[in-house]
Amino acid sequence: MQKVERDSPRGQYKDIALEYKRIVDEAEAIINGLRVFSFNQFEDQFLNKPASWDSVFAAIIDHVTTLRNEGRIGYASSFESTLRAIKEFHEGKQLPFNCRKDKVATRYEKYLSGKPLHFVDITPAWLVRFEAWMTKQGKGTNTSGIYVRNIRTLFNLALEKHNVKADNPFPSHRPKQGKGRKIALTAQQISLIANYRTDDQWEQFYRDIFMFSFLANGMNLSDIARLRYSNIVDGELSFVRKKTEKEEQGENPIHVPITANMQDIINRHGNRAVGHDAYLFPILRQEWTEVRNYAEIKQLTKQVNKHIRQIALKVGVKNKISSNVSRHSWATIAKNSGTSIEYISEQLGHSSMAVTKIYLDSFEKATREKHSAKIEDAIYNQKAI
Repeated sequence: MQKVERDSPRGQYKDIALEYKRIVDEAEAIINGLRVFSFNQFEDQFLNKPASWDSVFAAIIDHVTTLRNEGRIGYASSFESTLRAIKEFHEGKQLPFNCRKDKVATRYEKYLSGKPLHFVDITPAWLVRFEAWMTKQGKGTNTSGIYVRNIRTLFNLALEKHNVKADNPFPSHRPKQGKGRKIALTAQQISLIANYRTDDQWEQFYRDIFMFSFLANGMNLSDIARLRYSNIVDGELSFVRKKTEKEEQGENPIHVPITANMQDIINRHGNRAVGHDAYLFPILRQEWTEVRNYAEIKQLTKQVNKHIRQIALKVGVKNKISSNVSRHSWATIAKNSGTSIEYISEQLGHSSMAVTKIYLDSFEKATREKHSAKIEDAIYNQKAI
């Protein structure tokens, strides 16, 4: 506390001091507003104060807080980035601090001060201008689409749960969709990666995590990291996707049979201190917070991407691949081998078969273009006789 309370705190202590001052000022304002001090009344007002959703900035801050309290750190970070973009667009200037290092929790006053923005201000025309501004700032279509979809989510919450009076602009405005093509490898290419031999223990570990993802029907790395021995039931992995566990109430768990090769990977890399609630792989630790878990999974993804790209080049796979390719590849190989769309949809954890069909269509278009190019090449690139 001495470092926080001194005249000129620095670094992280400066941020803590600002937040400490905000909390003290807020507490003093509540106390001064009480005719007769009562701890119970103070506690009710200080801890249970409803956030005003009339302000878009206050609404995002409240939603970010809720998401973080639920342990949905990645989703919260997405809304924090959306908040910063809206603030900079609305005020026509860049914020002077680093969004990644200086989170919303330490910047309430900066986000809530300045030019106000209300939900009634967000119209279809406003959204078009916001998207044009993001393009000018160098943000891609995917990023722009994510930010606008986040605004749509906030609008739905504001209207349905917080009784905000405003016209919803989204029936007439559709967020942009990125046209980036998903990469899927063939069964032969996956085989080359699976059978790659190495004496480097880390190269083997990250390759095996990639292959475990593929063999587990495209399981996300986030879900692999969170697997516990308690998820093993009658020779299967039974789990609910982290991405959708809060969105889909009463969601049915996904069941993945543990194959012989999956069991080999567990035997090779699994935690030895086996307990019913112990993590299956040595990626996360029991004592870590969800914030730490999120950071470690980001690092895992980074390392898997790095090593799998190196391995791919060594075995002759020229595609620039990432951890997501295991999921994409399983889905396309499964479909091409005659697996039903219903089963693929169930194993991917999609909300409906319609989502799965759209997901698979992106790969099929790439396949059609590849075959067309091959035929064209056979006709026009032959040497003249």
